[in-house]
Amino acid sequence: MKRTYVPENLNVDDAHEVSKLFRHLLQREIPVDSAKLRQWIMDWSELESVLGEVSCRRYVAMTCNTADEEAAKAYESFVENIQPVMNEYDDKLNKKLVAHPAKDALKGEFGEWFKGVQVSLDLFSPDNIPLETEENKEIQAYQKITGGMSVEFEGKTQTMQQMNTYIERTDRELRERAWRTMWERRLKDKEALDNSFDNLFSIRKQVASNAHCKNFIDYIFLAKHRFDYSPADCEAFHESIEKLVLPLQKEMYKKRAQKMGLERLRPWDLNVDPQDRAPLKPYSSGDELIEKVDQIFESIHPQAGKWAREMQAKKLIDPDSRLGKAPGGYQIGFDESRLPFIFMNSACTDRDIYTLLHESGHSFHQFALADQPIFPYRDVPAEFAEVASMSMELIGMSNLKPFYGDDKEAIERSTLGELEDVIWLFPWVASVDSFQHRLYNYPEHTASDRSDIWTEIMDRYDAGVDYTGLEAVRRNLWQKQLHIFECPFYYIEYGIAQIGALQVWANFKKDPKKAIDDLFRAESLGSSRPVKELFEAANIKFDFSPRTLEPLMQVVWDEISR
Repeated sequence: MKRTYVPENLNVDDAHEVSKLFRHLLQREIPVDSAKLRQWIMDWSELESVLGEVSCRRYVAMTCNTADEEAAKAYESFVENIQPVMNEYDDKLNKKLVAHPAKDALKGEFGEWFKGVQVSLDLFSPDNIPLETEENKEIQAYQKITGGMSVEFEGKTQTMQQMNTYIERTDRELRERAWRTMWERRLKDKEALDNSFDNLFSIRKQVASNAHCKNFIDYIFLAKHRFDYSPADCEAFHESIEKLVLPLQKEMYKKRAQKMGLERLRPWDLNVDPQDRAPLKPYSSGDELIEKVDQIFESIHPQAGKWAREMQAKKLIDPDSRLGKAPGGYQIGFDESRLPFIFMNSACTDRDIYTLLHESGHSFHQFALADQPIFPYRDVPAEFAEVASMSMELIGMSNLKPFYGDDKEAIERSTLGELEDVIWLFPWVASVDSFQHRLYNYPEHTASDRSDIWTEIMDRYDAGVDYTGLEAVRRNLWQKQLHIFECPFYYIEYGIAQIGALQVWANFKKDPKKAIDDLFRAESLGSSRPVKELFEAANIKFDFSPRTLEPLMQVVWDEISR
């Protein structure tokens, strides 16, 4: 996008230059004229977009190679020197906006953002600016711990992501050995990860106190603009999952054990084909994965295909797992360029197809909302952002021929894996979200207390997997979930969004083009509407009560049974 306020030659590492632009916005005289106020908002948004893209690009560089000291220093420099300036002026500019008499004339266009501005003002504390910097540095330290995890196995050095391929092998002894090797390595960093979480927890507790909130839960629900549901709604959702989904997961695991001739499943028995067929090998390189997923998108919707090809052409996907690369996967938006970027750790497995479908769904969202006029409207509520991504997983499985051709058995195995993952996801979401609610309601706890709490939750959502002799692993399974460290309370959204995605999938099966048209139209709204209205725009309901959950799970179960 062409700049009109920020100089093209801005030194983004010079806090003085950046402060000068913010200060100019703060000191600018704005007549009682809605057009002038709107232009001021657009200039502010442009500055935020430029700096936001710098932050995101440096984050990408750091996570793509956690061993790159220069990339780490560049990101740290931005976090330590520029982010505090942005945070400081955000509050001052918010106050200037709220006090302006022409603001009400812009409510039709910016009313949803104004609501968030008021919350930000209510929560702001200057004492939290250095704490937010410390939190970002602690997250970076956590990523260095996890990004450095590797093992020697089968004669070579392998990352945790690469080791996951062995868990799909039909040789049970090999699976067990691989699983144990991975967890022996993870547990070597147990104390370091506990210390990392202790530091993050302490910072977050202080942030909430500085914002005059009762606890971090109250703070984060406001900060995340969760105006449409409460902690009590989350707890009710946990109960619904326990009653309606956990029995399906237990039955699913029981059938798996029967097919495998086992009395009880062990943790290394969950990803292998239960009929002892070799793991699916849908592709052999990251480039091939991208190409074939693009073919899927071209077959389901012309706009999806066009966006996917643009990402491929501009090399906006880093698909491959390698030593030193941070774990996990994400999509991130380069806001000034209005382009998405996908980071993942592929290992030539069937699940990688769905990971790329998922992250591509986020990317399509970024493309769809690119014309939203202001920076805040291009930052989407997670509950709907995950609908965009999860919908593409379910829709994408409608055409797996680019990977499997006419191999009906392979397609059925892949589809079944995706549907079983839907069943698996809900109890795991409930476990992770319950865990966080318990922790942040327990302000003085130890690492041992955390393990006790997690064990209670594992017992509650026990689907029949046997961890005998593996109690130390079971007590610390939570440590593999990066959201708990990096983005607290960002997990219930996956459960809420899965319900939305299942509804989009149901719409797709009735009328494919309309379902995707409705979804992309809703995505184009960004966050300019409340989350309930975004769901409505996509022709789905924002409702995670049993009356919506139960029939959707019945559809999934019927598909699995069929």
